[in-house]
Amino acid sequence: MGRPLSIAALTSAIITIVSALALRAAEATLAVAAVAGVAVLVTWYAQLHATEDSGAGGLVNPASAVALAVVGRGPWSTLLPAVAAHAVGAVLGGLVALALDDRLGDTLVFADPDLVVAGIGAAVVGLVAAWATLSIDGGGPEGLAAVPAVLGGAVLPLGLLAVFHPAAVIGLATAGIVPWDAALVAAGATLLAAAAGAYAVSVLVPAE
Repeated sequence: MGRPLSIAALTSAIITIVSALALRAAEATLAVAAVAGVAVLVTWYAQLHATEDSGAGGLVNPASAVALAVVGRGPWSTLLPAVAAHAVGAVLGGLVALALDDRLGDTLVFADPDLVVAGIGAAVVGLVAAWATLSIDGGGPEGLAAVPAVLGGAVLPLGLLAVFHPAAVIGLATAGIVPWDAALVAAGATLLAAAAGAYAVSVLVPAE
């Protein structure tokens, strides 16, 4: 169990750091593209660890871990440790970004996100993230991992471009890029929506 938790922490740290760096890009489009690209890359790596009985999306994203557990493709017994590992990795990544803050320059974030907007937008992204996770787990292309990342960048303030990954949002709050209240609301909404989205899929498309 130690190796999966280490991978989860590492992928969350990477996504957090890339998100913090991306927010210094010249344009918002480049920032979203960078985050979507790294999401696809780490998802491809995670899929190398998938088995017949268990999905691997939980190695990349705590929302994916929740979705897979809901449909029986991931054990509930390891869900909490996996989410904790993602959170630890993201916080460490946020501390690295915070330490580099003076060298990275100004971010593209100019206003604090509204809490209602953060919650509703994150819920929509969480639903799509669950469907993308289950599609990839069912044999779909890893490129689908870019969809919730791009959607988050399109429907939410740019500071929440990593909302598809709840732990990374907490990491960005640790780095001082996103307010803690907005980060917590967005992260919670994404996780809950991922669970709801996975449950809806399990009801509408029962396993054979």
